[in-house]
Amino acid sequence: MPIPILDDVAAARGTILRRMPLDEVAVPPALLDGIERIFGARLSPAEAVDRIIRDVRARGDEALLDWSAQLDNGRREALEVPRARWQAAAEALDPALLDALRLAAAEIERFHRRQARNSWVDFSVEGALGQIVVPLQRVGLYAPGGSAPLPSSLLMAAIPARVAGVEEIIVCSPPQRATGEVHDLVLAAAHVAGVDRVFALGGAQAIAGMAYGTASVPQVDKIAGPGNLFVVLAKRAVYGVVGIEALPGPTETLVIADASADPR
Repeated sequence: MPIPILDDVAAARGTILRRMPLDEVAVPPALLDGIERIFGARLSPAEAVDRIIRDVRARGDEALLDWSAQLDNGRREALEVPRARWQAAAEALDPALLDALRLAAAEIERFHRRQARNSWVDFSVEGALGQIVVPLQRVGLYAPGGSAPLPSSLLMAAIPARVAGVEEIIVCSPPQRATGEVHDLVLAAAHVAGVDRVFALGGAQAIAGMAYGTASVPQVDKIAGPGNLFVVLAKRAVYGVVGIEALPGPTETLVIADASADPR
């Protein structure tokens, strides 16, 4: 896809700064065709997500495995990825890349330790006023792992949770179509970040599993992490059942340059 070139502020305001509701996002015809092929009806992405969520609530693990087989092109025997597999992924990673993940993790932790909020009580009035800060018991993190695995996003979500004292951190990341396994970069990041459990599970079904809980996937208190349109729609749908941190959209990169810039 070519990068658009904007020559004036008005054009920038009409494109880069434009925001629209999720339901008004232009959906490529090929995506709608894919939805129709899977569901047997011409559904919107939001309607497809709703069907997946309702199915996961009704059938639990069986629905998770079925949707993974349909949408990620492969059926697994188990949803959870053994811890030894994370360790192996980290050991197989290029040493320079593993060092970069560890350095990033250390810097993220250093930053967030300065953010820590403490409980306080004021006895200067009759009685007491205060705020008790208590970490969540369990959070679920979504880590994209398809064509663009995002180990940095996993680090930036998992480490603040650990610093805050969250008791259990679980991660869902989609299995790769070619192997049926979670991407090694994501597994290595999970190992470095010190999460507790990893599941080979992507898309709206992953969000539904974490929001409502199944026999294999525990219900969480809050879900965080970026994803595609279906993931974002699913997060919006389960908000209120669980907390969410945001509805992240596509990454926007802006390059400001004039004729003197070297494009190389």
